[in-house]
Amino acid sequence: MKVALVHAMIESVQPIEEAFNEVAPDAEIIHLLDSGLLNSLEEHGELTPAIIRRFTRLLDSAIDSDVDMIQLTCSAFNNLSSVLQPLYDAKIFRSDEAMLDKALAYNRIGLISTVQATPLALQGYLYEKSPNIHVESLVNKKALHLLKRGNTEEHDRLISEMMLEIEKSVDVIVLSQYSMSHVASQIDTSVPILTGPILTAKRCLDYFKDRH
Repeated sequence: MKVALVHAMIESVQPIEEAFNEVAPDAEIIHLLDSGLLNSLEEHGELTPAIIRRFTRLLDSAIDSDVDMIQLTCSAFNNLSSVLQPLYDAKIFRSDEAMLDKALAYNRIGLISTVQATPLALQGYLYEKSPNIHVESLVNKKALHLLKRGNTEEHDRLISEMMLEIEKSVDVIVLSQYSMSHVASQIDTSVPILTGPILTAKRCLDYFKDRH
């Protein structure tokens, strides 16, 4: 199995790589990264044509590497997967697809994010699958900036605070970014916590097995 992991932030690399090492240790992983994409998205506030062109160049590189599938790892760009899929032979998976499919078993879903554009992308997927669910969202952009500066402890504290705040009104908590998945093991909540990396790696492996 050969998988291209398409990243918009370096902090997503380790969590998903560790997940594949656990779930599919024999998989060949190719990392494709443009760490300036999120900065551009934050600056412009939307997916501009220039940002989309930069993103598609990563997908082009994946196809040139003859991969079995392309796995996105940044939730802010997930809505591009369905738009761009007809242009590529390899399957493109959203970063949140496996995690959100599991979240749909619950009526009230709480989204925790550190990128402003993320909730809209996730909510669109959830409401399309189940229009009557209730989704609440909390975003803290400061947390991501702290993580990028190496202040993991303060980042984790802010994520934990959001989780404790939102758990009172939801049935499940979704940690939207791979970069915050490690926080799930640091805190006890009254509701389940879903993270992306392991579920994503399992989805990729299942897809490969179904086709071979």
